[in-house]
Amino acid sequence: MERTLKLNDGTEVHLTIFTELNAAYMENTDQLDHACFNIYIHPTLCLINLLPIDIKYLIDFVKEIDLKSNQSCSMISANRNSTLTFIIQSYDNTRWISDAIDLEFERTNDHYEYLVLFHYATSPNLEKTLRMILRVDTIHESYRLSLYSPFWIFNYIDLKLELQIENNRTFIDVAQTPVLVCPERFESETNRKGQLRLYGIEQGDTMADWSENFSLDVIRNISVVSCEVPNDRKYMICVDVETGPSSLVKIIEFSPSIVIINKSIIAIEIVETVSDKEQDQWVSVYPEQTIPFWPRNMKDGVMRVRYTCNHVKSSPFTITPTYRTLLQMDYEEHPVLCVEVTTNGQGRITVIFEDYEANDTPLVNCKQTDSVSFCEIDDL
Repeated sequence: MERTLKLNDGTEVHLTIFTELNAAYMENTDQLDHACFNIYIHPTLCLINLLPIDIKYLIDFVKEIDLKSNQSCSMISANRNSTLTFIIQSYDNTRWISDAIDLEFERTNDHYEYLVLFHYATSPNLEKTLRMILRVDTIHESYRLSLYSPFWIFNYIDLKLELQIENNRTFIDVAQTPVLVCPERFESETNRKGQLRLYGIEQGDTMADWSENFSLDVIRNISVVSCEVPNDRKYMICVDVETGPSSLVKIIEFSPSIVIINKSIIAIEIVETVSDKEQDQWVSVYPEQTIPFWPRNMKDGVMRVRYTCNHVKSSPFTITPTYRTLLQMDYEEHPVLCVEVTTNGQGRITVIFEDYEANDTPLVNCKQTDSVSFCEIDDL
């Protein structure tokens, strides 16, 4: 049952009272002999912000109230006949305001979901909208409202992308902030798939191929998809899908399948080679810098490295197996460069360049009784 209390200042507080009758045991026995009443007192409405951004909300169009990301609040001044409006102060460099939501829902089960449409706050007549979901759970006859977006997209590569989920396409710019995606068919479904392609200003539907499908309904999965572009080049992109802070949310991260890390004190440049021929322009990698690497021939995976200061370059080396080796460089101040290739076993490759230091390659004699003599090849 719902009850309204009026405070001394005239403010009304809306509460829901739920009673529960349970059988109780006699003390120190296993015999049921009397009834026990449990009385629960809840605010009629409780709101949870499951978005990665802060929001504001208005009850019956009165007074904006702040609600930070991943926080909840008891809306004691609201009841089931109230109207709720949401405001997103800043997303995609825009202020958004939602359509008014009538909280007098017709309940069919313990939970249901309601599509919330946001519009530009300054230009509400523009067609561009932002979709969110308001989930309503009934707990002891009170309402728990959860505002969320089912997909948070992070683009960690230097390319603009386009994501397709159930024929809904979303542009994913190069940014460190999440893109919030809600398909038109927002009802919870299993076996939802996504596809990816590179996005260009002059790119039409026929100029870039969609990647293979990747599953979105997983607890955690890392895979690599290939995106082809018109010049017969394939971009291998790592897709990391995991359940977010709420089970209602999936976080999708796009990152390059190959990254180059320069831990040397000297600037270097890298290039892909096929049959000992350079395939592209040399790309600079400064000390402590990390960059993506997009080879044309992923099958062979061969590259060279050179110093930026004098263009002294190494022999070709592969980036496919996991190993650590030394590259001879014809430069007196830095005669050797160490390269380490690692993989996480799920398609993501990391190539790390480091300076060679004394004692980096110790020789250990594991023989119990025999001595070992050694010298460098050129000293024989």
